[in-house]
Amino acid sequence: MTSLFLAFMLAVLAPSGTTTVTPPLDVRKEVIPILDLCAKTEATQSESQNERLFHYGKMVGTLFEERTKTSDEALVVLMNFYIGESLGDDLLHQITVRGKRMLPLLLKYRDVRVVFPEREYPSSVLLSADVRTENFDNVIKSVKAGKIIGED
Repeated sequence: MTSLFLAFMLAVLAPSGTTTVTPPLDVRKEVIPILDLCAKTEATQSESQNERLFHYGKMVGTLFEERTKTSDEALVVLMNFYIGESLGDDLLHQITVRGKRMLPLLLKYRDVRVVFPEREYPSSVLLSADVRTENFDNVIKSVKAGKIIGED
């Protein structure tokens, strides 16, 4: 019942005309474990929180190292979520490093709400619409100009 209510509230609160996109299964398999740990870390304040932060940081780092279509799309999907300040900055950097091949994915996910049939994430894991839009705009602009956000 709670899931149904949450789905209804998200539909009501979403701007009219907002399209939802479900990433492909291979991308979801990369992203869901990261977001699950993000959600658990946000929900608890315990000694194990640092361990979870380290673990999902390591998973995101693995995506940074991979140079596949799946990892490209997973990185863009993660732009919709709050994965931490530092990792979020690194994410934008890594996407701009990959360059123009990222443009179709950035445009695909820019104006949509990402949904996962397998999961619902708390609002603490979702980026606010204004931050999300600003990030996408900055990354798209940088990629088109051949510029890299941040430093190695």
